[in-house]
Amino acid sequence: MIQQLQKLVAKQTKDYDGRVTPEQREGDEGKAMAKQISVKQGRVEDLTRKLANQLNKNEEAREAGERK
Repeated sequence: MIQQLQKLVAKQTKDYDGRVTPEQREGDEGKAMAKQISVKQGRVEDLTRKLANQLNKNEEAREAGERK
């Protein structure tokens, strides 16, 4: 799921880079589009971090159980 989200954000970034001119990027609409992509990337990053933290906790709990 996270990989699919990342691919979507990467596609949107590539589309933005190819479609929006440097002049448009300085305008309100271009900046809003870039901000939207940035927010989506931040969400993917947060999800990835939360998943990694949960996996680490599960692994630590499993290892603690094996030591008993």
